[in-house]
Amino acid sequence: MNNITESLIFRIPLSPESHAMAEQFAQQQISQQRAKEVYLNTLAVYIGRDFLNGLDFDTNLENADCFNPVWRMAEDVADVIIPDLGVIEFRRVLPGERSFLIPEFVRENRLVYVAVGFDESLDFGDILGFICLSDLTESDGYVSLEMLQPAENLLDYLMQLEAGRDFLLSDDPLAVEFRNVVEAETQEKSLGLMAAALEAIYRQSPDDGGNWRGKGGKVLAGELPAVGKVMEERMAISTRDEVGEPLAEIKSVPRTTQKLAKQLLAKLKEIWQVEET
Repeated sequence: MNNITESLIFRIPLSPESHAMAEQFAQQQISQQRAKEVYLNTLAVYIGRDFLNGLDFDTNLENADCFNPVWRMAEDVADVIIPDLGVIEFRRVLPGERSFLIPEFVRENRLVYVAVGFDESLDFGDILGFICLSDLTESDGYVSLEMLQPAENLLDYLMQLEAGRDFLLSDDPLAVEFRNVVEAETQEKSLGLMAAALEAIYRQSPDDGGNWRGKGGKVLAGELPAVGKVMEERMAISTRDEVGEPLAEIKSVPRTTQKLAKQLLAKLKEIWQVEET
């Protein structure tokens, strides 16, 4: 199904400020090709910031990878931080392109990837749609525009993650137990990412206690979604599991953690069902 032709496209104008910053960053690059990528990435980031601000989300560019001169020169990044929730990557789509690249560097630690379409004028950018990290399966990193969820669904998705994060930070006994289990992990990985990983399990298996225990337990043990070679390795592990080969990964997750994951997902299901109504 071609979601783009069946959904709203949000057009965001580009300000002189965004072009000035894009030009400044581009001039710091060592090749014309890299300068062009950085220019477009910077414009995509400003479009993303304005789009998220329009949805009433606070944003942080100063601490984003794309505003770090070292990462900007070394990697193809276009990220916007939503404080206390996570990172969203905005990927450029040029005229005539029907897919976009997700580079190796950004194939983890992102909540979603949003496609930003440009025309030749670069006077505006179109928010074409998005895809969640947990839904990525293409090992080459290219995502077809036909795979995208409609842009208008992004607000609901981010609000679900916020509701999940808020519960994980609450005084509810399940949330307190969760924080005790994942304390070491949350020092490096945001609760937003963990909420996103748990939401993906709920969305893909809304009433499957077995998946809630197994997959949820792995999330609580620190295994978060990724794409590319890491995804291929996990798919290979999954295949071995199906034929009965014992897995260290499963054995390493205590039963108490798996039980907690099931209870936690049952509670989050209640919260998310309210959000959906």
